[in-house]
Amino acid sequence: MKESYLSRALVQCDKDETFYRFPGGSIEFGETAEEAITRELIEEFELEVQVNHLILINESIIEYEGKQRHDCTLFHLCKLKVEEELIFTLWHKERDEIKLTWKTIGALHKRPVYPEGIVEIIESKDIKRINHIIIRKKY
Repeated sequence: MKESYLSRALVQCDKDETFYRFPGGSIEFGETAEEAITRELIEEFELEVQVNHLILINESIIEYEGKQRHDCTLFHLCKLKVEEELIFTLWHKERDEIKLTWKTIGALHKRPVYPEGIVEIIESKDIKRINHIIIRKKY
């Protein structure tokens, strides 16, 4: 894998870029993770990607206002089908406060990135294997 391939990431954020997270969404019944990623990015941003291998499983075990949740999120390495398709920023088709933007891996340290720990995995370039992050929080 080329060094330049990991020098920047396409992240989702709010208008003010108060945080970053990676784009995606929920898997619908009968879909694979690859199919869900492809569908979500087309639906929300009209963006076509090639979904590659799984790099991270994130487990979030959260208690918030007395309610408990245990979510599992799958992160895949993806590549734009057309490299020039996204040069700057893309805005969400239905929620005008959400955008996709390119950030260098170094720039991701300036704001919170979710899930916690994913930037360190990308920086370590340990993405040829499946990584696992467990986050336990009580709010």
